[in-house]
Amino acid sequence: MARPLVSLSSHRTSVLSVRWCHALTLAWSVLWTVPGFEFNPPVYAETGPASPANHPTLNQAKRLIDANQAEEAITILRRFLATSPKPDLLDDTYLLLGAALYNAKQYGDALKYLQQLQTEFPNSEVTDRGKLMQARTHAAMGNIDLALPILTGLRNLSKDNGTKREALQLSGDFYAKKKDATRAIRAWFDEMALGTENQAEDVRTRIRDLVSETSDKKVLEQIRDAFPRSFPGDLASLRLIDLYTGRGEEHQAIRKIQQFLVNFPMHPQAAKTSELLATLQAKLRSNQFFIAAVLPLTGKLAPFSNEVLSGIQLAVEANRDRAGSASVGLIVKDFESDHASFLDDFSELLSTDRPLAVIGPLLSKNLPVMAELAERAHTPLITPAATLPNVRRLGNYVFSTALTYQLQAKRIAAYAIKEQGFSRFCILHPDTTYGRELARLFAEEVHQHQGEVIAIESYNEGEADVSAQLKRMKAQDLKRYGLSVPVDQTKLTGKLTKLDKKILYTPGFDAIFIPGRAADAGLITAQLNFHDMKVPFLGANGWNSPDFARTADSSIDGAVFVDGFFVDSPNPAVQDFVDRYKKRFQTSPTLFAMQGYDAAKFVIDAVRKGASSGEAVHDQLLTQPDLSSLAGPAAFGPDGTLNRPLFLIQIKRGRFLQLN
Repeated sequence: MARPLVSLSSHRTSVLSVRWCHALTLAWSVLWTVPGFEFNPPVYAETGPASPANHPTLNQAKRLIDANQAEEAITILRRFLATSPKPDLLDDTYLLLGAALYNAKQYGDALKYLQQLQTEFPNSEVTDRGKLMQARTHAAMGNIDLALPILTGLRNLSKDNGTKREALQLSGDFYAKKKDATRAIRAWFDEMALGTENQAEDVRTRIRDLVSETSDKKVLEQIRDAFPRSFPGDLASLRLIDLYTGRGEEHQAIRKIQQFLVNFPMHPQAAKTSELLATLQAKLRSNQFFIAAVLPLTGKLAPFSNEVLSGIQLAVEANRDRAGSASVGLIVKDFESDHASFLDDFSELLSTDRPLAVIGPLLSKNLPVMAELAERAHTPLITPAATLPNVRRLGNYVFSTALTYQLQAKRIAAYAIKEQGFSRFCILHPDTTYGRELARLFAEEVHQHQGEVIAIESYNEGEADVSAQLKRMKAQDLKRYGLSVPVDQTKLTGKLTKLDKKILYTPGFDAIFIPGRAADAGLITAQLNFHDMKVPFLGANGWNSPDFARTADSSIDGAVFVDGFFVDSPNPAVQDFVDRYKKRFQTSPTLFAMQGYDAAKFVIDAVRKGASSGEAVHDQLLTQPDLSSLAGPAAFGPDGTLNRPLFLIQIKRGRFLQLN
């Protein structure tokens, strides 16, 4: 119901007590937490007497809200509004109704009445309370970015310190939810300045909890950098030390301890931290040899790098547990932590720490300069993920345990031609580097085995309809081997139909190779069947998604793809690796973890066979024909790539099954 815009000045004195009674009513109603947040009870300024409301309906609504009977409160408040109450009761009514709807999780309706409060009564004493509830409601709906500007306005414009404090607390809570810990802490510091000492201690506890529960190293680094010599920078530093120590990254832990002692020499934890420093340094000195992991552990590539690092750590830790093994330690360096000085740092790492091998980098573009420095130092450089072909052209000390496009194309082509007897193929690939390269290499493999590629078509990732490409593919096939036969439907059904004649198409090719994402492959194979291209489907490691097996159309059943790792492989070595990885890191390993594990294990195996220098490790890697990879016996080829068994995986009734 529309309400007139009224001025409160004429009746403000007579209803002041009513207003603040209902403001206190809101103090109870907004205590209900936003999903995903935990708020302390908000503090309310006592700027007026809190006498009972002078209208029985509003009093009753207050009692119902206090008793968590939001639906009943909503009913009587809406009936009250339908009676066209006096304007001097409307702002309280809107606020109470917004609170009741909020408690009932009817967030859209709550916003409607709270907005009506702002529009009709911009100068009411309860308007700021309504804005706080608006912010909470937006957050409850998942719209934190709509809540924060409202809170910013209250922080800057409200004349009531209690309102400002609550706005600051909520701002901090919402920033924390957005993983912006530094802004959250700054908002809470501003809140602290407006409260009592007891309230300030509550804020400090909130900040301590935030830091202690954070495991994101990048976030902790940001907190430490924002508060380098004060609270909570000290807590962030100590948390980083704990994380690095727990992961066995002694080199990183030592660096963080040294920084902490410089910045906080008189800290209560300084003595204990100094003792830990001595222990870690002694532990490092006790290692006979080192492997260095040089990876981008921050930024967009951090998830993949940390998977690689976890695999490396598992190999190093397994060696420590093996009786009689030479002691091999791990040095970890974040490639992107200080990019400007990286080459100097990398050179110093090679010359001072003299690792037996360096595992890294992640990307092909970073290989050339690192390969040059590793060559000079006679230190093997093993990339666990770069798919650059023929890494040996960058230097004699460069190796790769990565799953390359060439390895995938060779294995899936060998399966199709040698094991299945196929000779004619079509290729439908995404227009990406991944898709184009796999299509090109697969076609080369087919030609080398005297096979034929009938047609090659491309599509854009996410493209829902590839019928145009399939029609062109069919047309190319019909020019060579495909058959097209008209069928009289009346002979089949005994009656005339709208489609009284149909063309029956029989493909002249044996299989189709689709090196794309699982999400696209499911759609494409269904369309292939619709166009009568019912042939075996072949794929690459982009298909390796459990959801693909479970949710894809039945048309994909029986399709086969290749990958470098299969977490459900019955291979005993793989299952032992998976079990140990899950126990150590509480998650399943990935291809990146396996490739990091293999790289570290090869170096450790070389040490067990007597290698004690980078040159000796290099010779072992170069000449051993049966390196012990997780997938089976392997060897580095002349191009520096690890030739190892790959996994052939078939989709069968919603599950992945290993064929080899």
